[in-house]
Order: sequence, then C-alpha cells, then structure tokens
Amino acid sequence: MSSLNASDAGLLTDPPPAAVRVFELHGPGTVRAGSRAVPDDGVLLRVETTGVCGTDHHFFAGRIPVPLPCLLGHEVIGRLERLPDGHGLVETGEPSLGDRVLIAPGVPCGDCAGCVREERCLDRPCYGMTMTGDGLTGGFSPLMELLPGTRVYRVPERAPAARVVFAEPMACVLSALRKAFGPRYVPRGMDGVVLGFGALGVCAAVALTAGGGAVTIVEPDPARRSLAGRLGFVAVASAAEVPAQAGAVVDAAGTPKAFASGLGLLGWSGTLVELGNFADLGAVEVKPSDICLRDLRVIGSGETSYDDFGPAIGLVATTPVPLADAVTDVHAFDALADPQELFRTPTTGKAMVRFG
Repeated sequence: MSSLNASDAGLLTDPPPAAVRVFELHGPGTVRAGSRAVPDDGVLLRVETTGVCGTDHHFFAGRIPVPLPCLLGHEVIGRLERLPDGHGLVETGEPSLGDRVLIAPGVPCGDCAGCVREERCLDRPCYGMTMTGDGLTGGFSPLMELLPGTRVYRVPERAPAARVVFAEPMACVLSALRKAFGPRYVPRGMDGVVLGFGALGVCAAVALTAGGGAVTIVEPDPARRSLAGRLGFVAVASAAEVPAQAGAVVDAAGTPKAFASGLGLLGWSGTLVELGNFADLGAVEVKPSDICLRDLRVIGSGETSYDDFGPAIGLVATTPVPLADAVTDVHAFDALADPQELFRTPTTGKAMVRFG
C-alpha cells in the first residue's frame, strides 16, 4: 500500500506489523520482553517515548497489586498512527491522523454509578496499570491501541520529548494543587517546600516556581540535591535545614516519615499537599493537635483531573527551568535486552524509554 493510500484509509504509514515486542510485568520483581498481536482495527498510537513512573516501580516491587501479566507504561507521548472513522477519542478539537499527543491514562467506563453522577469512575481501566487481557494497553510497546473514550491532548511539535515526558506527572501535581488552592493552582508569590526530588518533586518545584514564590527542596540523596541545584533550586539535606516555615509543603518523597516532618515545616494556616504516599509503606505518628491548633490543612491527592493535562503540557513545554536536564536515563527500547534494568538500576532523575 502506498503512503497516499494508507493515509486515505486512516493510516499514517503502511499497515502495521502483525505483532510487536512489549515489556510485561509477570509478578513482583519480574518484567520480561514478550510479544503481543497488533489489533486489526481501532485507533493505534505510535509511541515516541514513555516515562518510567514511580508507580511502575511500586508495581514491580509488588506494593500495588495489578492483574498479571500487565503491560506497563502510562506516561505516554506518541503520534496517531491509525484513526478510523468513529474512533471515539475525546479531544478539545477533532484529532487528526499524525497528531502528536499525550494520552490521559484513565479511561472512564461510562456505565458505573460514578460515571453516571459525573464523579470518579468506579470501574476504570487505566493504560499501563490495571487493564486485563493481551491487548496493546501499555506504553512499553512501540504501538498502543486506544479505546473509545480515551482522552488525548495535543503536544507541541517542537517541545523536546525530555520535557513533555513530565506532562503526565505534572498533571498529577497540578490536580493536587487545584484541590488545595483552586484553579490558579498556587497563590501568587507563595513560598513552598518540596519534600523529595524525584519526578513528582521536580514537577512540584516547577509549578510552585511558576507562581512566583521561592522554593526549597528537601532531599537526602546528594546526587538529587546536586540535580536540584543545576535546575536552579535551593536544596537541603534535611527538614532541619529549611530556613523558614512555608505556606505550602508538597510531600513527593513517598515515605510516611516525610509526611510527618512536612507538618512541622508549615507556618500558621499552611497547607500540606500529600502526593508521595500512593502505596502503603506503613504508619507514622502525628499529633492531631498540631493540625488543629495551627489551623493547618492536609490535602491528599490520588486522582488526576482531565482539565489539568492541557495546563501541564503548556507548563512543561515553556517553563524557564531547564526541565530536560532532569532526564538522566534514556533507554532505547530496541536496545534494551533485559527490561528489568528499568527498575533495578538506580536513577538520579527521570528515566524514559525512547522508541524509533
């Protein structure tokens, strides 16, 4: 089939292969390369890059149960490779063949009580997280099938992949900040503290900086503190070194101990935004009187709003913070013989898988 005929038939290139190589989770501590069939119809996304998320690490470690085998990968940027009529994708404008897009990992089922009430979907499949079966439903694959109802968001053509790979975690951060402070995300000029400088911590620091406030990073790992300094942030090794109490603390460290220390870093009427403890890592003691008598607020966030993906893409594409420098590990999919390296090799900054 010529490229012209392929385009006329709703294909960006010639027909796709019958099967592709994928990275599958088969149990705690076991990720293997496998092969999955490419569906004959429906929307196909040709994956450009997929970020390795902290959630993926929790799946690998067995801290969050998922159906097995599971095709991981939900921080996905790609190009619409096949777009048939009646595709069912949801976009601000009509999607077009060849568009460079980000997918929102969650796909509402449309039928459960939560969907009917336009609240949280109670039975939502999530790309790279909870989808069952043998479909191409995760981003550690060169092609993905996109189900009807999938939300896609256009990504600027000139924005480097090493920037836009932060868009999905940035949407998580912006959704948390919206819950805490409203649709402007952060009060103008509010100073903040970020606990932990993994990908969520990087995004939180960028978002707080965009509000015009000063940001201090608390990160015990010296390599990550050095990375924070290269990105233009002040970083200290412990909460005891934070120079002043803040109006907002974002916990992206992912440890119960960090949550407890975050309360102590807040000024009167401050807000702790809890983003890091999305797996059960145990309990920690806190004094409720500290929250009550100092008028503190604690905002937990495990759900991302679709409304925040667009602003997240805009922020990671345009922030003056040299965000691409926070990508410290880039893995070529075809050259990665053992996908366990994605989870067993320590990373200082963001890791991503590159295709093509």
